[in-house]
Amino acid sequence: MNANNYLKVLVEQMHSTTIATIGSDGHPQTRIIDMMLYDENGTYFLTAKGKTFYEQLMQQKFVQSRLLKSGGKHESE
Repeated sequence: MNANNYLKVLVEQMHSTTIATIGSDGHPQTRIIDMMLYDENGTYFLTAKGKTFYEQLMQQKFVQSRLLKSGGKHESE
């Protein structure tokens, strides 16, 4: 399976994923987001400019994502 196949599964079959950034207090901040689209460059999701999540994305430039397949198994299992 190539990268685009994994992105397709993420967007079309799983859709929702947990995204973590680091809050201003230095602790992880997590939220569930919906992956909307994908292409050869990656996946796309939406957030509003006024949200803390947006500010964290612009400042940190990195996120961690975690998702589970139906039945509770990790995608890599």
